[in-house]
Amino acid sequence: MGFSYLILVLFMNIIEAIAGFGSISVGVPILSLFWGAERSVAFFTVTSLLMLTITLVTQYKKINFREFLIITATILPFMPVGYWLMGRLGDTEWALRLIIGTLVTLVSGREILRMIRKKESKEMSKPAMYTTLGVGSVIQGMLSMGAPLINIYALSRLKDKGAFRATMVAVWMVTNVISTIYRIFVRNVYTTELAIKIGYALPVVVLAFLIGNWLHHRISNEKFSNFVYIIQFTAGLISIAGGVSNLL
Repeated sequence: MGFSYLILVLFMNIIEAIAGFGSISVGVPILSLFWGAERSVAFFTVTSLLMLTITLVTQYKKINFREFLIITATILPFMPVGYWLMGRLGDTEWALRLIIGTLVTLVSGREILRMIRKKESKEMSKPAMYTTLGVGSVIQGMLSMGAPLINIYALSRLKDKGAFRATMVAVWMVTNVISTIYRIFVRNVYTTELAIKIGYALPVVVLAFLIGNWLHHRISNEKFSNFVYIIQFTAGLISIAGGVSNLL
């Protein structure tokens, strides 16, 4: 890919700066077509950390600490299950991508269809909501791509776009730090070549934050929710495409 991956870094981190997620869940399915899944996850997990740090430092006052603690306390116990599954099911990654993509696409598509028909949102039942949170937590451990499912719960609790972004950035900060440590000391994913590529990407992440943060303040709360669902729908389709590609 040469340096063309930096274009992907720019656009994915603009999305991350606007919504508080997206660089991994949308970027990894695309980059993995060229680099493979684990290397792509390792790359975007680290570059995302810089974006998360900048956002957290500038937006920490908007964090809803109650929801942050609830979501984090739910995610962390499930993440080791995801690490364990990734270590044993790496060869069936295509199936995992198809399952994840289908699930995310169906849930997000339902909300987009409601948006098009201008119907009021009907909240999921609590058992279904907590199930998606648990499944998303496992996927977060496996591929750092649990955001589309975890956000189903978060969007039902955090209606303000600023609170949603700040709170979820704090959540991803915790999970990404843990995942990075795991991939450094257990999976041994980070090579010198990958570290150099990450170094080239970091200035691009700073530029992406400036652009994305400017756009964030120009999107209304209602449009923000729609934007999040559109991102998730896109991520689901890309994940399905990646699964089919890996299978073939």
